[in-house]
Amino acid sequence: MSDAYKEIIYEKDWYEHTALISINRPHEYNSYTLTTLREMVDAIEKSMFDDAVQFIVLTGVGEKAFCTGGNVHEYAEEYNQKSWDFWKWGEIYGRVFDMIMHCGKPVIARVNGITAGGGFEFVTACDLAIASENARFISPGPRVGMTSIGGLSQWLPFHIGLKRTAEIVMLSSEIDAKTALDWGVVNEVVPLEKLDDKVKEYIDRMLDLSPSSLWYFKVHLNWWRDLVWRLTWEHGKAWFSLNIGSMEPSEGLWSFKEKRKTEMREIRNFIAEGGDPRYPFGPYIKRCPECGAKYLPLNSEFCLKCGEKV
Repeated sequence: MSDAYKEIIYEKDWYEHTALISINRPHEYNSYTLTTLREMVDAIEKSMFDDAVQFIVLTGVGEKAFCTGGNVHEYAEEYNQKSWDFWKWGEIYGRVFDMIMHCGKPVIARVNGITAGGGFEFVTACDLAIASENARFISPGPRVGMTSIGGLSQWLPFHIGLKRTAEIVMLSSEIDAKTALDWGVVNEVVPLEKLDDKVKEYIDRMLDLSPSSLWYFKVHLNWWRDLVWRLTWEHGKAWFSLNIGSMEPSEGLWSFKEKRKTEMREIRNFIAEGGDPRYPFGPYIKRCPECGAKYLPLNSEFCLKCGEKV
């Protein structure tokens, strides 16, 4: 892949022996697309093979957001309409975490603002995390019919425990930078204007330490992450691929796009009355006697192909 990235900025010499990888989508709060993820994998791999780069810093461009997770517009317009492709997307997403964990070099999250969904999950995968005072941490997945099983379900309990993880995800709640520090999500919180200095201070301290020692300690830390990650993310890819085209993600993603209140209570009432949000008009087992069209929903009154009454 060319160095001319479209959605990230790669600065090999950001600091002594340190590369900076910045998600460059501030117009959408540094939410990532498939292109972003591919470029992140390439940049981390580039850092891994460059012996002059011994530390990696991950951040987002601007002052408002570190990363707000997957781009809802891409989810709605692409994967909600062809859910099978989410399996492929999920493989690239998983590679970002594999690269963060297995690049052999310390990775520091420079958390500069809103951190939501997959961005929150990036923080849990990094070895160290330093946040600005304006940082906020959110798990918005349940609001849009998705769920936080791409890093938070696996690693956030290591940081803050099961009950607090459940509170953040199952209530789709938000914590500020101070709470994130108190709970162990980040290592330090500083004013935004001092964020770079604090990150560099951490790097200065590690520059005086054995690189082999830091690498091997990271290997041991990753034992815990790896223990739960790859097998559960395989399930996560399957869950999203099988569900992202159903009622809940459709309602959640499109209500977000259309800037309206999500009608999840109506879906709950539909379920309570015996409906299935994956097959709202019944399983696809009906056939049109007129044109022979197959796999019509069981409760169809008319053929979706020829329009005849079925």
